[in-house]
Amino acid sequence: MIDVGVVMPLYKQEPEFLRAAIDSLRSQRYEHFIVIVVIDGAPEMEPLVREYIGEDDRFVLLPQPENRGVAAALNKGFEELFTFPNIRYVTWVSSDNIYYPDFLQRLRQRLSEGPEELGLVYSSFQSISNEGTPLHSEYQLAAQRKYQSSAKDKLLDACIIGVSFMYKAQYAKCIDGYHMVPVEDYEYWLRLTEHCDIRYLPVELMDYRVDSTFSVSASLKDEARHRQWRYTYHLARHQARVRQGIPHALTVIYPLSTVSPVDVARIENLYDQSFSNYVTAILDLSPDESVSAALSNIPHPLTKFMWLPGEREEQAVYYAAQMIETPFAMMIGTEPFAAVTDLEVLTKQLLKAPAEVESNYYNSTHSDVDYRYPGVPFQFRAIQHELFRTDSLRARLKTYMMSQRQEGLL
Repeated sequence: MIDVGVVMPLYKQEPEFLRAAIDSLRSQRYEHFIVIVVIDGAPEMEPLVREYIGEDDRFVLLPQPENRGVAAALNKGFEELFTFPNIRYVTWVSSDNIYYPDFLQRLRQRLSEGPEELGLVYSSFQSISNEGTPLHSEYQLAAQRKYQSSAKDKLLDACIIGVSFMYKAQYAKCIDGYHMVPVEDYEYWLRLTEHCDIRYLPVELMDYRVDSTFSVSASLKDEARHRQWRYTYHLARHQARVRQGIPHALTVIYPLSTVSPVDVARIENLYDQSFSNYVTAILDLSPDESVSAALSNIPHPLTKFMWLPGEREEQAVYYAAQMIETPFAMMIGTEPFAAVTDLEVLTKQLLKAPAEVESNYYNSTHSDVDYRYPGVPFQFRAIQHELFRTDSLRARLKTYMMSQRQEGLL
């Protein structure tokens, strides 16, 4: 009985990549599956698919007259797939990857032997070049396995599921298909896993062709497309947290009177952090809102602009601090974070620190995290990149502002 369903969305593809992908599916040890090939507005691909599948009736072609993108193709494919009454396990595959012979078997077995609430399983994978050369050493694969084995809540910060997965049809039917291009798969996992549990198989079950000619990842090298991808990536996580009632943890303050290429790079650097549960408050100190105009071109769903024309930086930060609703706060400067994980590490460490700790920050060599305790001197210019408990930051700023006024500096 056919109980595994596979969807392959297909637009344009290198013939040799397509043949390798189809051959790898035809060679699966588990044979009771059906593949819906959705030809997404690329009629020139249909003869190639027919040639490569031969007489294998497990493949069904579903030509579409227009190219509507991966999400629409997936939805069309799964709509067709669910007309088959016995389909219990489903996945989708790319037309340029190679799936090992036990890909379907291992994933299906883990789902079928697991508890009812287990709805999604996923595995590790090897990355390969266009020429088929493995790109990850055993050491790198071990690191990837450790990363992918993170707890389920880590999915809110990164797509630990990756490109090798299978899920139960019953849970797929509970949610509204794929959308939010170009992070349709990741956003789908966020919604799906609100209904079921997940498990990880620490073994490679496929080869992932990195940046192949017609892949989505290759197109994201363009700055504008990367920004759009990042925006939707942040938006998907924000919407998931709203659904789950998870409040924001951090407010990042960035005071600016003008915008230079350095400032633009600084914002890009912030938005690329692995930690995502923050809001950004850009304090526009310009006389004409030129800061807001320039930086609003770099989209982020949780960035707000506060126009304080001609205000002193210290006063503006003090004002902004009074309105912060998150438990943590940070003021950043023009220097970028040294590592993409800086905010993630600092937040985790401050959450674990004793209550008397006011803040933490990386030391000058970025080799360790140091802590600020009550009584340690405070200099306004020295708190950039320092993660504060919000109440501590307010108290420190209030004391600082009072001293500045007494000295006639404000």
